[in-house]
Amino acid sequence: MKDRRFHYVDAARGIAVLLVIYGHTFRESMRAAYAWCDFSYALVYRFHVSLLFLLSGFGYALTLEKNKTLTEWRYLGKKAKALLLPWFSYSVLIYVIFVAAQLFAPCRALLENTAYQKIPPAKYLAAMLKNENPYSFHLWYLQTLFLFTAVTFLKDKFLSEKYARRAAILLILSLPAFYTLFCRDWIWVFKGFFQKYLFFLLGTLLVREKVEKKAGILAAVGACSFAALVLEICFLPVEIYDNPYINLGMSYVDNAITVGICLGILAVCILWNRYLGRLAQFGRNTMRYYLYHQPFCCALLGMLLYEKLHFSAVVTVAACMVSAIALPWLFGKLIRLCRLDDIFRKIGLPA
Repeated sequence: MKDRRFHYVDAARGIAVLLVIYGHTFRESMRAAYAWCDFSYALVYRFHVSLLFLLSGFGYALTLEKNKTLTEWRYLGKKAKALLLPWFSYSVLIYVIFVAAQLFAPCRALLENTAYQKIPPAKYLAAMLKNENPYSFHLWYLQTLFLFTAVTFLKDKFLSEKYARRAAILLILSLPAFYTLFCRDWIWVFKGFFQKYLFFLLGTLLVREKVEKKAGILAAVGACSFAALVLEICFLPVEIYDNPYINLGMSYVDNAITVGICLGILAVCILWNRYLGRLAQFGRNTMRYYLYHQPFCCALLGMLLYEKLHFSAVVTVAACMVSAIALPWLFGKLIRLCRLDDIFRKIGLPA
């Protein structure tokens, strides 16, 4: 059966990546100086990556029957090529670039006493494996998504449909408590897995026809959830999380709000599907923009503009957003112009 693309899923994925980019435009010094920066950062970080994982789970479910015909090793190899290869290749590429930059005095002075200063290869490799890459922390998403798809596929492959569904529901209900009680101080490869897996699992349980039919209701749920998140950020004191019992209860409340927002965004894309053609087109190429926007288009550019050249926060955010969209596109053009696209594809990097 020929694969179908659902443009509203691509549009929602485009929104998610734009939100990720927007969240990465803020420096800590900007958040400390301006309330709107701190609010914007706190707002988008609550749901942007969760939306990506939910959409990935939704896409996983749409192709499950076809993929079940594959052996476990063939499926895992396919996903490793799609996710782990770009994770590894881009990590190595970025490390080489920063090591080379240290050879030039102005670059070395700019990077000194920052997260981008020179570190030994062994330490960098250890950080990579722990999903705590100091040069490109955003790559944790790729490794974590591979783990999600691998674990979920093995679950669906060896359990009947009824028991696989029950296992997913049980995990969705138990993971917030497990994460809150045990995972706070773990390394990120485990912490990210247990924090976000419920969103991927929830995506796998969504029934496309029902989501499309109930889009209006889900959009309303999303609007209410978004309003609840705004109120929580503005008025709920962070000290309330110091109480372990309240913290446990709020983990479920916070996740419910996040799920509501994610479903609301997906529903709005369904309702406005005919108007989101360009956004859907962007969403079909999100790997390029997700990979290449960091660290140069947001973190480094933001540090240079705001902390070194003292541009305003508004100008810095705008410049980072524009560069994070324009430069990956131009980089892809340059790769193809230099006839390097085959080499980049072989190492898993988009051209």
